[in-house]
Amino acid sequence: MSLRTRLLLTHVFIIFLTLAILAVSLAFILRDYQRQVQLARLGDAVVPLAFQARAMLLNDVAPREALTRLQQQAGPVGSVLIVTDKGLVLADAAYGLTNRTINLTPVVRTEVPRGFFWGAHSVRPGRVLLYAAIAAGQIGGQNVYVALATDERPFFETLDEIGASLLLAGGITLIVSILVAILLARSIARPLTRLTQATEAIARGQYDHRVQARGRDEIGRLAKSFNAMAEQVQRARQMEKDFVANVSHELKTPLTSIQGFSQALLDGTANDLAGARHAAQTIFDEAARMARLVGDLLTLARIESGQMPLARDTLDLNDLLPRWVARLRARAAATGATLVTVLDPLPTIVGDAGRLEQVVANLLDNALKYSHAGGAITVTAKSTALVSATRSSILMWRHVAEPPPQNWITIAVTDTGAGISPDDLPRLFERFYRGDHARVAGGTGLGLAIARELVVAHGGAITVESELGRGSTFTIRLPV
Repeated sequence: MSLRTRLLLTHVFIIFLTLAILAVSLAFILRDYQRQVQLARLGDAVVPLAFQARAMLLNDVAPREALTRLQQQAGPVGSVLIVTDKGLVLADAAYGLTNRTINLTPVVRTEVPRGFFWGAHSVRPGRVLLYAAIAAGQIGGQNVYVALATDERPFFETLDEIGASLLLAGGITLIVSILVAILLARSIARPLTRLTQATEAIARGQYDHRVQARGRDEIGRLAKSFNAMAEQVQRARQMEKDFVANVSHELKTPLTSIQGFSQALLDGTANDLAGARHAAQTIFDEAARMARLVGDLLTLARIESGQMPLARDTLDLNDLLPRWVARLRARAAATGATLVTVLDPLPTIVGDAGRLEQVVANLLDNALKYSHAGGAITVTAKSTALVSATRSSILMWRHVAEPPPQNWITIAVTDTGAGISPDDLPRLFERFYRGDHARVAGGTGLGLAIARELVVAHGGAITVESELGRGSTFTIRLPV
């Protein structure tokens, strides 16, 4: 059963339940209203009878004789009773209640005169007598009341009169309610159906499929979340395709060289010692290149999966950082570049010295690759503090302890090379991504991706700023 059908059936059930409760409540209300109308009619008719009864009782007319005269005046409204204040019926015109007792209930209403009574008396099962009584005088020292009584009208007779109107109103209400329920179920089910179809499209590989996000309710937010998820899936899928294509391309070149030179050795093309040594050296170099590529891929995969444990040693960068830079001074001198180190006193940090050296070495290696002859590469390191806590100004008398500020070590590697294009900056840390200058300089395009993952694993961040023709600055920020 579809969601739309379940919603529609639920609404129809609620509508029928509501109408049933309304019908039962209306039945009790109508029954009480019908009784009140009958009692009010009796009360209006008994008042003039009381005046006549008072005059007759003052002239010592017997109750039976007074009853006969009063019944002629009452007409079809009801039957006359003469009752004492104790509820004893002295005379009854139609119900056989003479010398029997009924319960007189005083009416407690501001608009009803004092001494007015009404009530209901069960004559036999299924027959209820309604009466209204008012004081008419005294007989033998007893207070006497004149009452006008009638049978309570059966409820179903009244229901027969208004039943058609009630059924018509109920039918119209039911039809309108069902139409509203259909529209409501449709408005809820249609967006969910679109989301289901979009999910199935994503499962079929149509990663560019999107749904319209309308409204700010839960369904609208769900549609926006789905679109965001689809974009992430599409981006991840595209990155996976690019990754496979890049790996295939990077492995194809050394494999081609290895295959070609090994074939030359087998065919005897490289028959002299110099040719054989050149082929062997090429095979060795290309194999080493493949080993570095595979090693970088394994390193990146382990970092991203959290399977590469990092040492948690206390590191003094005042001692380590100059040594890391010094290992590249010979290469810098060979290219005519100048390495400059500017260090402020640095606090200790906790981390993996080998992995952090790998990050710094990668940044310095890139700076040397892309710097002009005679350029300068500057490595700066300093400590900064970020204060995020503020003192309470509401309870001035109460001491509020401020948490210590977060300290960071910032390491910046600045070169005077050609710079990086603004179009390349957003993708610089992606795997295998290389700009135009990087393609010329070679490399696998994994160094910066690995550097970012290693810095993030230390709880830090790495950023880049660059300007074409003026150089670049890579900044590492590590928590103390």
